[in-house]
Amino acid sequence: MPERITHEILAEIVGIAADAIICMDDFQRVTFFNKGAERIFGWTSEEIIGQRVEVLMPERYRTNHARQVADFGRSGVTARRMGERREIAGLRKSGEEFPAEAAISQVHQGGNAIYAVVLRDISVRKQFEKRQEFLAAAGERLASAFGSGEMLNSVADLAVPALAEGCILENRTEDGYRAGAVCHTDPAVTEILKKITRAGPRKPPAEHPLSEILKKRGPVLLQSDAAPRIIETSAEPAYIAGIQAMNPGAALFLPLVARGQLIGVLSLFRSKRGFDVDELGFAEDLARLAALALDNSKLLDAVRGSLRARDEIVGVVSHDLRNPVAAVKMLSRAVLNTTADTSPATKENLELIAEAAVQMDTLIRDLLDVTQLDVGQLVIAPEPVDPSVLLTEALRTLRPLVAEKKIGLDVQIEVGLPKVVADTERIEQVISNLVGNAIKFTAAGGKIAIGAKGQDGEVIFSVTDTGSGIPEDQVQKVFDRYWQSTRTDRQGAGLGLAIAKGIVEGHGGEIWIESKPGQGTAVRFSLQTPSSS
Repeated sequence: MPERITHEILAEIVGIAADAIICMDDFQRVTFFNKGAERIFGWTSEEIIGQRVEVLMPERYRTNHARQVADFGRSGVTARRMGERREIAGLRKSGEEFPAEAAISQVHQGGNAIYAVVLRDISVRKQFEKRQEFLAAAGERLASAFGSGEMLNSVADLAVPALAEGCILENRTEDGYRAGAVCHTDPAVTEILKKITRAGPRKPPAEHPLSEILKKRGPVLLQSDAAPRIIETSAEPAYIAGIQAMNPGAALFLPLVARGQLIGVLSLFRSKRGFDVDELGFAEDLARLAALALDNSKLLDAVRGSLRARDEIVGVVSHDLRNPVAAVKMLSRAVLNTTADTSPATKENLELIAEAAVQMDTLIRDLLDVTQLDVGQLVIAPEPVDPSVLLTEALRTLRPLVAEKKIGLDVQIEVGLPKVVADTERIEQVISNLVGNAIKFTAAGGKIAIGAKGQDGEVIFSVTDTGSGIPEDQVQKVFDRYWQSTRTDRQGAGLGLAIAKGIVEGHGGEIWIESKPGQGTAVRFSLQTPSSS
């Protein structure tokens, strides 16, 4: 081994470097052109040495280049590293431009200067950056699409022309596939492809690439003669017509897999050029993104379908069930009030019927309210109202219930309270729900306190009881829909507090709860005054 690197060893190292290393003289004629330069530019060393270096750059840069090098020679700066200069462009022998980064240094020998340039082709890096930007933008676009139909169209529009000239995106069905979206760079071809989406589900023959995907769940690539190979394994006339219209030379079929299930296929078509390894990876990235987004959209469709079904049921309940329930309430009370000689047992049964009808009517109202809250259609008509009036009216029907259970009732309303902006009927509903809960969880001999006081430009209403309280791990759940405390006998649907929260927040207020087991519960909510709203 030599003790030092000789000129011959150094020349060999420079010669095989991956980057382009180019030397030029004072007249900017190429004097050295390594193997890296040959690979990047496509010229051989013999072809380029002796030529002016401008042949390696796009014509628009040639005019100023000689002056820039001369200025660098006079600057006294020995070198400018990569990253200090802006990105430049190189020109291959084929005429293709490419992005590059370069470093330049100068060495003076006697009266002559030698300029050495190290140039790096950053095409792959720039392409990767562009693809990452594309995928990020695609993710945002797909995230904003609602429903699987819109999602399919978004995927097709993204694939063309970024990845291919034509695209067919198909949903997986029980026996095969159904085209959901198509796209082509030629609008006339797109119209032909749309007939595939109207043809309905189809089961491709066993030799078709789509059938192969069913077996291996991996990409299928046809790099040449794609059109005849696809047509001869197809049976659906509309599909065959679409392939004939595109006349692809290359085709790539990508499975869309989500949660371990094949949910569709993204088919890409090119008229001439095939798909290289990098493009295949890019297409697979888009397919994975599309599969996730499409799966989420299908789940959203399912949720919407469930909500529509629920709304239809609620509609039936509200129109077809509420009227007979109201009739039961009215008739049972009428019989109780007009029949003097009714036996105690019969009277008790009538009272139970009336109470059951009231419970049913309350449940129906709660179901309607929670449905309206879901769609943002809970009607609130606020107006200035005296807080004492709200409490007095709400307690009118609640006092008999409190007295019946032998619970003490304490009402504390601060003197001189300003009016609040409230829908009287809705806020009375809130108070009724809160007091009803307090009655349910407070034993005979206990106490319920109802109050209102001013605080920071608002009025704070409170319902406090001396009941059993709520375990700490359940306090944060009390406003959740259908939540029911383990303390209850599970009467009702567990919607009262959720509806109360929706009503209060619909007024622009807040509602909160404080509770400890064995020490009772306090629920408070705020309402704005006319001056603060």
